Amino acid sequence: MKLNVVAIRIWLITFGITLFSFIATTVFYGVFYSQQIKDNMLNDFEEIIINVERLAIGDPHFLVENIEPINNLHSSIHFALLNEGNQEWIYPFSDDVLEIMENKPDILENFDVTEPTDIRTDRDDTLRYNIPYVFHVQPAEYEGDQLLLYSYADLSYLIMIERRMAYVIGALVVLHMLIAAYYYNYLKKNISEPINAMTNIAFDFARDDFSHQLPISGRDDLSELAMAMNKMGHSLETNRTVVKQEKELLAHIMDNIETGILYYDSDLTLLLSNPVGDLFLTQYQIDKANFADEKEFVDLENKLDEVIETNTIQEFTIEMEESYHDVTILPLTDDYTNDLRGVLVSTKDLTKEHRLDKMRVDFINNISHELRTPLVMVQGYSEAILDDIAESVEEKKEMASIIRDESQRMSRMVNEMLDLSRMEAGYIELQKTEVNVNKYLRSLLFRFDKMANEAEVSLQLDLTKDTVNLTMDRDKMDQVFVNLINNAIRHTSMTDKDEKVVSLQLLNEEELDEVVMIVKDTGTGIPEDDLPFIFDRFFKADKSRNNYSYNTNGTGIGLSLVQNIIEAHGGYVEVESKLHKGASFIIHIPKKAETE
Repeated sequence: MKLNVVAIRIWLITFGITLFSFIATTVFYGVFYSQQIKDNMLNDFEEIIINVERLAIGDPHFLVENIEPINNLHSSIHFALLNEGNQEWIYPFSDDVLEIMENKPDILENFDVTEPTDIRTDRDDTLRYNIPYVFHVQPAEYEGDQLLLYSYADLSYLIMIERRMAYVIGALVVLHMLIAAYYYNYLKKNISEPINAMTNIAFDFARDDFSHQLPISGRDDLSELAMAMNKMGHSLETNRTVVKQEKELLAHIMDNIETGILYYDSDLTLLLSNPVGDLFLTQYQIDKANFADEKEFVDLENKLDEVIETNTIQEFTIEMEESYHDVTILPLTDDYTNDLRGVLVSTKDLTKEHRLDKMRVDFINNISHELRTPLVMVQGYSEAILDDIAESVEEKKEMASIIRDESQRMSRMVNEMLDLSRMEAGYIELQKTEVNVNKYLRSLLFRFDKMANEAEVSLQLDLTKDTVNLTMDRDKMDQVFVNLINNAIRHTSMTDKDEKVVSLQLLNEEELDEVVMIVKDTGTGIPEDDLPFIFDRFFKADKSRNNYSYNTNGTGIGLSLVQNIIEAHGGYVEVESKLHKGASFIIHIPKKAETE
């Protein structure tokens, strides 16, 4: 486990303070206290020696008789008497003392002197020995003889004590190191490891990993901190789950709403957007780069700058080449400081509404025209009959026949609109029966022979060898193919091609378990831009084909009716077309009838 700085600091500070105290005490004892004791001891030794020397001068007889008891006054002070005349020792030094003196040249050099001698090592810098000592020689007279009193004292016993103290201090140092090691392990176990564990848990929390918990033992501060971190982890996990759910919900809403969202910060940096908003921004940038007259094009960046400067809401409409958008720019400010935090741009695609309004206008115009013509004819011929303009019965029958045909034409248009409305409202009712599709398509195409011959269009039928049966509403499917074949013949007749063909093809898709019927022509085709909208009600592809006269006829609801009928049978219809090359309408109907 990695080391923890806090534990190391505590250990270093504690160990440093203890070590400093120990060293300071030792140094004080060794430098000050020990030296002071040595000086005091040497002074005491010297004072005793001087007193004995005074005794030797004042009462040598007493000294000679009591030299042995005097020698025992202090264990570290040694006296010896030498009769200088006959060179005999009245009281010699012991062998141990002599051995010590032999190691001190300064004493040996002054051993034979007859004059008073005073040697003290702490007063002479040249006489620095490991064991400080005092050596005196004092002459005295005794019964006419010359005596020499030798005095010697050292601090051997004190040095021995210091050595023992050094051993004790060394032992204490070793003990101190052992205690320091134990103390470090204690800090590591009780402080470093818990802090490292809390650090790792905190990093896990930062990575949204709440699978680990801190162990709790005891009731100290670290245990309470561990308990608090565990509770914090539970709280963070709960909040993370709630935030994640809210974020997923918000992301789901953002991705699926029809309104485009663009969020900019105060520096106009795009921070957030949804797919609809991205699509709008892409279309806007493309159209802005290709727009011919920039003066008429709304500049979104200028609008954003204006909102930031004025802190007001802007609402406007951007008209692009193929789309229309309602745009709202809302400034977002801080509730407390009222500072601008960002700008929210919401866009709503009004292309369908705009196109639907246009188709409704075209539908009203077309239906008005379509109904006005037969109504005028009905009114005109009925008035002719009432005014007896027709002289013969045949003429009256012919006029009545025209009135009937125009009435049926108006009835068909009204029925188509009613059927489409019912289908889109979900009220379609299918009367399904099992139909031989091969025979059905053959008889269906036969009904258009006369119309095709008049338009100089060739009809072709491509059926499967096997008989195909399909459960369907025959009347509703008649509406589908009447619309498709009628349109195919009209579109094909308006081309200048040598070969004008409308074909009806039947395919039996066993693997897909469906029947495919294709109405294909070699007519004018459908512009690529109009393909996504041809099944919309009221839509007429007159934008690119307004030079064709047939575009002024019809209500624009035929293909929408076709799509609704096919979807009611559980199938779908698709179209493939290229302009001036023809079109193919492909109908897919499943063989297995769906549950009503």
